[in-house]
Amino acid sequence: SRSRAVACITQRLHDNRAERMASLYPPACESSATPVVQGVPVQVASPAVQPGVTESPVANTSAQEAMGKLNNFPPGLVKAMVSSLSAFPVRFFVVDNSGSMQATDGNRLILDAQGRGRMVQATRWEELSDTVMQIGTMAHALNARVDFHLLNPRPVLRGRGRLEPAGQFFTMAHDGHSTDEGEAVSTCGQPLDVVGLRQVMATSPGGTTPLTEAVMQLVSLIEPAAAQLRARGQQAVVVLATDGMPNDPPSFLAALQQLQLLPVWTVVRLCTDDDGVVRYWSDLDASLEAPLEVLDDDLGEAKEVHAKNPWLTYGSPLQLARTFGMHDKLFDLLDEAALLPSQMRQFCELLLGVPLPEPDLDAAAFVAAVRDALQTMPPVFDPLTSRLKPWIDVHLLTRQLDRHNGVARCFGPNCVIS
Repeated sequence: SRSRAVACITQRLHDNRAERMASLYPPACESSATPVVQGVPVQVASPAVQPGVTESPVANTSAQEAMGKLNNFPPGLVKAMVSSLSAFPVRFFVVDNSGSMQATDGNRLILDAQGRGRMVQATRWEELSDTVMQIGTMAHALNARVDFHLLNPRPVLRGRGRLEPAGQFFTMAHDGHSTDEGEAVSTCGQPLDVVGLRQVMATSPGGTTPLTEAVMQLVSLIEPAAAQLRARGQQAVVVLATDGMPNDPPSFLAALQQLQLLPVWTVVRLCTDDDGVVRYWSDLDASLEAPLEVLDDDLGEAKEVHAKNPWLTYGSPLQLARTFGMHDKLFDLLDEAALLPSQMRQFCELLLGVPLPEPDLDAAAFVAAVRDALQTMPPVFDPLTSRLKPWIDVHLLTRQLDRHNGVARCFGPNCVIS
């Protein structure tokens, strides 16, 4: 049975770790079709804010200014992302470049300089390439380490039509000047910048979906630093960006269970509308002890968030921030439940970057303060309506507060809330 197979595989993972690691992944993180890239020990990226360490106001301001220029990021969201670098000092982005990524059921969000745009049909690879480039640009702006691991090595087209190995593993934005001590989180990636990342993503997808091998490789990189990460209350972010199911689902489940024994926060970025694939990942989430954050494309996530919190415009910066990895769990709740008034205040403060009154004490003052804060913020593209809108719909915000307050005050069987 499937459960018996998973149990057997899990036992082998525990009993034969050293042998499996040596067999699956030589120390160089060698791929079968590319030159060996020697692993380089890299210290965990220094946190933006850390108890006992004096943060550089200049560096922090510079990062926030750089982020503020990207996709109309709200100032509060910029601060929240900078703060998340402390909790999540390293990120691994597994990029599915299998042949099925050439399917044409992808969705791209095309924006102009004013933030206007629309959703257009595209290949899955084009959709994922946009996300990877935006993540890379954010990592560069924040000097945040992000390692990109392709599932399959692919050659890149150079000048005069010459094909050269593109490699398979890459690392961005780590400056090598971390002040952290102790065990290191290793990388097997070749250093590259935004231009180099664009060349890598310009390759054509091809091959299979060896997600089990990719996850076990991450285990081998993160596990030596697990004690250090736990001692500092930190986690590594692991993003699995894929359009399908792994080559061997039972062994992948066991590998994912092994990964979740480590201090990691796992995000799955789906690049498909295939019902069977979506159902597989939803069922997988239910089978794991630790939750997965499963994200759809901008439009799909906007629909889910709107169903729970219709007062919030789910703009592209929010989608990118959640993909990048946010420490505050309110970002995970947006598509899961209607926020309580106190949570609405906390989230609006995170988004807008200003203190707000407590709506449970004075809802009118809270709404007025939100309205004032929105005056200084440019509108954002709403994928649901294809129009520019304020980040927060004050009318719908008021309605949700009224509905919650009505529920809170209703104690009798004849209570009716319109």
